[in-house]
Amino acid sequence: MTNTSRTRTGDQLRDDLLAAATDLLSQRLAVTPPSLRETARACGVSATAVYRHFPSQQALLIAVATQSLTALTTAIEAAGASASTDDDRAAALRTTASAYVTWAVANPGAYQLLFEGRDLLEDPVTIESGIDRLQSRLDALLVGLPAGDRDERLQADLLWISLHGLVVTRIRKTRQQWQRSVVEDATALVDTFIG
Repeated sequence: MTNTSRTRTGDQLRDDLLAAATDLLSQRLAVTPPSLRETARACGVSATAVYRHFPSQQALLIAVATQSLTALTTAIEAAGASASTDDDRAAALRTTASAYVTWAVANPGAYQLLFEGRDLLEDPVTIESGIDRLQSRLDALLVGLPAGDRDERLQADLLWISLHGLVVTRIRKTRQQWQRSVVEDATALVDTFIG
């Protein structure tokens, strides 16, 4: 039988609240998407106006995720066009990683929806396949570069995880005074993996 707040002593209730909060924090933290009403307010229109374009919050989130993935892919492709992968694969990898982290830090909410909030999307298949294509791009650039004792697949996975960690740290630690730019850190990560 569970104690109710009326029958618990002050110390017992405090301990139970602390245990409950700790348990809740041990669960996955959710990304909180904007509601249709919040979106309408931000746009300066009535809530009913939103429904003419998006029948549900889910439809709006899928559109935002799709548009964000396209913007991220475009940023990476534009950066990749400036570096010839045939001439210098390592330079292309640095450029790709730099474009990825630059876009992510400049668009934290969109990044979080794509990489931390996909569980909000009822059908994330399109987003998943787009992210898989981005990871495959990194994989392809790593092929043939020095891998030390690691295999290329492992190296690609670890680089992807490291870049994601760099982005999340930069997004979450907004008050931190960083010694280097996010691009410098991304470049150093790439060099660690291929050096």
